[in-house]
Amino acid sequence: MLTIELDYKNSKEKLIKSFNKKIPGKKFSTARLKPLRYLKYIILAVFVILLPMFATNSIGMGDPFFCKYICPQGVLEGAIPLSIGNAAIRSALGKLFSFKFCILITVIVLSIMFYRPFCKWICPLGAIYSLFNKVSLLNIKVEDSKCIGCGQCSKVCKMDVDVCKHPDHPECIRCGACIKACPKDAIHYRFMGK
Repeated sequence: MLTIELDYKNSKEKLIKSFNKKIPGKKFSTARLKPLRYLKYIILAVFVILLPMFATNSIGMGDPFFCKYICPQGVLEGAIPLSIGNAAIRSALGKLFSFKFCILITVIVLSIMFYRPFCKWICPLGAIYSLFNKVSLLNIKVEDSKCIGCGQCSKVCKMDVDVCKHPDHPECIRCGACIKACPKDAIHYRFMGK
């Protein structure tokens, strides 16, 4: 069952990536939108930690507020497919569905314009990953003796990280684009400090 679920998730991601690559146009830089990066930390604190901790029901359980009110995945994978084939479900859809459907459309439009906007600005899991980036077992190392300061690494970074100054920046997703772009092989992965 687990392998079927993983295969489904992998094929869904491949489908979305291939669809996104076929849309003509260049992705815009998010360098000027850097303050939006902090939004995911606010969402993590409020919707994932504080609200479930303090807004509880009679037995002390909190709702999954992020999943219930913000995350568009339930609309994409649940509400839309189920409502297509079932008139009763279509008639039960309300304001929450409309709100989350608007979030879904916004994320799709932003994904066409920018690289990984949901991960950069909204996803609390992205916030958790970035908090642990500094202590990650897999790091990126820039060898100062080989680096010529050409800036090719930073130009290809889709997360808008200045790789030479901050190779282990919290926003780095370890994609390796900077490693491939370096003309002097000054950038490489480092596992457990080696």
